[in-house]
Amino acid sequence: MEVQLIQNVPDYKEAVKINNSRLLIEALTRSDGIANFSTLEKESGLKGGLLRYHLDRLKSLGVIESEVKGTYRLRFKTPLCYIFGSRNVKYAYIGLLGRRDSYSEPEPVTALSLLKEQRISPTLVYVLTSPEGMADWKEYRLNCQWVICYGDEIIDIDAIQNKLAPQLTALLRDHSVILDCTSSTKPATIAYYDLAQRLLIPCIYVSEEKRSIRWLISKETIMTRLNLKQNSHRHSKGSSPR
Repeated sequence: MEVQLIQNVPDYKEAVKINNSRLLIEALTRSDGIANFSTLEKESGLKGGLLRYHLDRLKSLGVIESEVKGTYRLRFKTPLCYIFGSRNVKYAYIGLLGRRDSYSEPEPVTALSLLKEQRISPTLVYVLTSPEGMADWKEYRLNCQWVICYGDEIIDIDAIQNKLAPQLTALLRDHSVILDCTSSTKPATIAYYDLAQRLLIPCIYVSEEKRSIRWLISKETIMTRLNLKQNSHRHSKGSSPR
């Protein structure tokens, strides 16, 4: 089965190789992912033709798009708004719900509680599960949007990713998304972690016994993947304008 994910996946690593392009990306994230030309000139320090050059460069790499003339936005706010700390971009959580077995509460409830302790309070919550998983936890009224896998879909990595793709794509555009690969089946865990790796999405695993979160893909992980730590020291005011 062919997985239908994002077309023209942004090349973030190539985008941030050049210092001025990175400055432009940071300027966009400070404006919560959308800004007009004059604001970008002010926030990035790039002027006129130089700014247009880097806007065109980031467009060609699939990182930004122009909604109306003179206004530019990040195609996806995850991961850039997450790693650069945009204040007003809300979090969205996408988790899994497995069979009840011996657990005392649904895993997403534990995860959301632990995230809140880290000052992360998602405004949108999506949970992928099976009809059997929903039935096991029917007395809990989870405040979430459900993504239901029927039959063998819950043990099929491609089927899970295809099922999640429409919601994930929409959420990546306007939110800082966190994937939680705990609970449910092993194929579901693999499907989530694979998506997080490919699309640079923050990803957590929750130890329900220890009530702790492990960041499998953290802000630092993403920055290292993009060589941002090295870039931040490599460039100087005397570097080439392009």
